[in-house]
Amino acid sequence: MFKKLLAMTFITTLLLAAPKGTYAATENYQIDRTALDKGLIAVNYTQNTDTKTIVRISKGNDNYDYTLTNGVHYPLQRGNGTYSVLIAQLMSDNKYKVVSKESIELKLDNENAVFVQSIPLINWNSNTKAVVQMNKLTNAAMTDMEKTAAIYAYITQNIQYDYEKAQSVKPDYIPNLDAIYDSSKGICYDYAALFAAMARSQNIPTRLIMGYEASAPTTYHAWNQVFLNGQWVTIDTTYDAVRVQNGEDTPMIKNAADYTITQVY
Repeated sequence: MFKKLLAMTFITTLLLAAPKGTYAATENYQIDRTALDKGLIAVNYTQNTDTKTIVRISKGNDNYDYTLTNGVHYPLQRGNGTYSVLIAQLMSDNKYKVVSKESIELKLDNENAVFVQSIPLINWNSNTKAVVQMNKLTNAAMTDMEKTAAIYAYITQNIQYDYEKAQSVKPDYIPNLDAIYDSSKGICYDYAALFAAMARSQNIPTRLIMGYEASAPTTYHAWNQVFLNGQWVTIDTTYDAVRVQNGEDTPMIKNAADYTITQVY
């Protein structure tokens, strides 16, 4: 229910032809591992440039691209193992040249730790308006299931789908949680980011998922997975908000088989 995120395209010929050692970490870009125990890294750089730069984090065949911002934390969300971190600068026509590369080994005792953190796509802190609201909603909630149900009820009852925004959103759009809360409107990406921030603020491991839902197999969509009672369950507040606001009954937990996952955050 939103335009697919812009895919960053590297120049394959440069990747293949670059001399050995070209990708060694440079003094201009340094990987900050101080939050690695939370499944996060940052990239610090000393050379200011107007050239658009991205960080690509890869594990196996999974690639995740982010606009590089000094000191921002990026997630290693695909479990323990070896990750590759590429720094690449825009050359032309959405093609990028790699200027730095490092490998990082992730060894978390709890691999779900990364799913309670603030990341660029789910950017929250204790002062985020939805998080402040969350603390009020969960005063009487004792279990993660009760807290999750309170978040679900709040979002599906109060956030309306923004059809106009869905038609005009840019490919590099990232939700602003306070703006969504203030307007009480959003697209599926907004619903999923808001839900994830509220749940993560309660230390409930929550993923923001992108992909496709069976009833609209060609429409790019976003929803959540929440770790409850030892397993990941599927929750889709976007479709359910429309149903709830129309007075329809619908279960909070969905059939995971109805969803096809392309990206996990």
